[in-house]
Amino acid sequence: MESLVRELEKVKVELPEADFRNIPKKEPPDSYKSNNKKERLILCYAENFRRQFRQLYGDRKALLLTPLNECGIEKFICTSVRPTRLPYKELYDYDGAAAFVADYVTYTVLKESTELVSTLNSSTLVLGQQEGNCFEMSVVLCSLLLGVGYDAYCVCGYADREICLRDQTRRVCPVLEQGDMEEKKKESPEKNKYAVRTPRDLASKFTKRMEDKELSRIREQERIKRDEEQAAQTEREKPPPDDLHGLRVHCWVLVLSGKREVPVSFFIDSSTGKTYPVDSEHYLGIESVWNHKNYWVNMQDCGQGLKNMVYDLGDSTKWEYFFPNVDKPMLIIPPGEDVPKGEEHDVEEGEELSEEEVKDDIDLPPSWVQPIVLSQKDFEMRCPLGKKTLLYNRAKFEKFAEYLNQDGLVVRLTTYKDLEFTKRQQVQEEYKHREDCLYLRVTDCANDQITDYFRPGRPKALKEHTYFKHSPGPEAARTMIFYAEARLDGLVKREQSPLQIVEMFQNREDHLCYKEINFLQPTKKFEPATGAYKRQVVSIIEKFERNPAKLANEDIAEKRFFLSESKVIVLYHLGDDNITQSRTEFTVPHIEEGQAYTLLFSPQNVASFEVDSHAKSPKNRVVYELLDSLVNDQERSRAKVRASEREVRDILSSRTSEEINCVLSISVYDVARNETAKQHRLELERKAAEEERLRKEKEMDYLAPYLARLGDPESLNKPDIHQLKEDCLKDLRTHLVETANIIQARFEKETSDLQKKQSEYQEKQNSLSTNEAQEYVDACKESMFRIHILEQRLARHKTVAPMKYREMEDRLRLDERLQS
Repeated sequence: MESLVRELEKVKVELPEADFRNIPKKEPPDSYKSNNKKERLILCYAENFRRQFRQLYGDRKALLLTPLNECGIEKFICTSVRPTRLPYKELYDYDGAAAFVADYVTYTVLKESTELVSTLNSSTLVLGQQEGNCFEMSVVLCSLLLGVGYDAYCVCGYADREICLRDQTRRVCPVLEQGDMEEKKKESPEKNKYAVRTPRDLASKFTKRMEDKELSRIREQERIKRDEEQAAQTEREKPPPDDLHGLRVHCWVLVLSGKREVPVSFFIDSSTGKTYPVDSEHYLGIESVWNHKNYWVNMQDCGQGLKNMVYDLGDSTKWEYFFPNVDKPMLIIPPGEDVPKGEEHDVEEGEELSEEEVKDDIDLPPSWVQPIVLSQKDFEMRCPLGKKTLLYNRAKFEKFAEYLNQDGLVVRLTTYKDLEFTKRQQVQEEYKHREDCLYLRVTDCANDQITDYFRPGRPKALKEHTYFKHSPGPEAARTMIFYAEARLDGLVKREQSPLQIVEMFQNREDHLCYKEINFLQPTKKFEPATGAYKRQVVSIIEKFERNPAKLANEDIAEKRFFLSESKVIVLYHLGDDNITQSRTEFTVPHIEEGQAYTLLFSPQNVASFEVDSHAKSPKNRVVYELLDSLVNDQERSRAKVRASEREVRDILSSRTSEEINCVLSISVYDVARNETAKQHRLELERKAAEEERLRKEKEMDYLAPYLARLGDPESLNKPDIHQLKEDCLKDLRTHLVETANIIQARFEKETSDLQKKQSEYQEKQNSLSTNEAQEYVDACKESMFRIHILEQRLARHKTVAPMKYREMEDRLRLDERLQS
């Protein structure tokens, strides 16, 4: 054994390093690397426009007209917007498109927060790298919105610190805001004018007014106290003053009303996907706006923010356009009025252009950006690496791509009690595509209470399950709510504690609506367990709804079975003209659970009260039949108690197995994942066949070759046994060492081939094309993959070989044929 380990330790390998330096990147299209004649002409116009603006408004910030692209080429900013409609219905509405861009692209803060960007990458590069600043993300979002018909524009202006830094730690999580709005809607239902009027209230109005007055006073005090606490908390959490307030440059998207039935114009912040009104205090000023058709410069005063801003881009007194052929209606200035400063368009000497030249040349060239393409896989990943974390005010919001987690988790919202995110308050987890129909789990961190919510389709029709994390037993406190319409017994709710079970029903033929089972307090016994523990039933209470087909004094309202006291009480429904209800009390013999019994009737064991004093007393036979039916009902109820306990255990057992082996359902239309599932299934079948082959090999007689050398004797003497063991272990040791040497030889061959490829590439790298360089990279990656596999195989062989050797020693020692 020790010699085998020493020999295996001699076999060592060293991983080579793949050199991917000086690999040429994928060549960009020609439109990214150069400008055509029309684009160069537009750049000249842009430069002239910039000079005039600088001369007339020297105190304003320079305009963002011709930023550089990723290839270092100047491009007119309007040509960076390419309207695109992707084949995904989630991107057809503005909120879905904004949320996708905010999730898919990682936001990067501007290096110089008070300066305009000098480089604006294309939308294809931004989506490919999944990273961009506010200008690049706004261009992507504007392109998507224009593609689906919105009147969208990119806006360059100024915003506050929270918007520019995407600091949402003082903002309430949108999911929590949506939940509060839904609760308010539930609390204030709409009044129905056709509803039946309630009966007249005969209570004292003066007393009610005094009570309402006192209640309103208490509520007012609570409201004042709550407002004071909230104001104090807001003051404590107030951010420090910003030295750059009003100077921070930002870019966002403006959607004007009109198209796509948008009633009111609004802003969209591309970094968060949140919408804001056009007079939001978060945005402090606007320099310019643009889309794929034109560029407008804001001529309005933003000293008071955007409160009085007019977004009529056709009004040339408020918005200076770049191209005269705009699609917005122009505001005609009446004769005699002075043209505002900066609105003159004088043509310098030697620059006169004819109408035909203006018509042919001064129009926007097509976008230089390649069509935006997004694969189904990338769209479903949603976020970089499939996950994203956002921090809000006392809340952490985590998003995951579908099928990224094995348990189907897509959203996790954690709320905290403090701003430092140290004391957890509640955790909400949303799931998708789970075959157990679980879609939501809420955990109360204060008492470790967990509530699971399920969609319809489970075998037991479970809808909600509330339990405690540290009390997993079947008798522990828990609450289960069911889809009653999917169950034969009409069970709606089951509340359980160690000493009680309460069940509620609806729409049953026997009109049962409530059942309560009470158990005996168990005594602690220090003795070995003899089997499954059964709680002893003390009493069973069943309540029934009113059956209109029966008289009130004949319709049973409640059955009370007191098993410990051998007593049964029957209560009947209350009549319309009665204030008390009839009742009958029986004393029954004590019956052990599951045993046969003999029912003996005696009038002394019956006590009854009849509301109608004129009613005749029932005969003894009728009373006996009622008693017999009640005893049978008692035994059936006790059997159903055990059935309920079994059902709880079955549900818990299935939930445990579902959590351990979580299975996600795949749609038949999901071609990619179905193919993956098919390959996975084939791999499992291959492994099963391999295991079967190994099992059959193990069943073969491993000593047959060695016994054949000795002539297959019926019995072996000590020398033969010793020699046989030595030969067997020696052959095994030789085989294990040879296997390690074979793996090492393959490893060295792959390593030498990789080094040969690298040396050839170093010699020819200057003459290789992009495709040949890419082939070299793919070949190197494939070689590195095989080398890593061989390294893992060798490491595993070194771990498993001593175990196999020890197993063979034990097998030889325990073989009956080798016992001396």
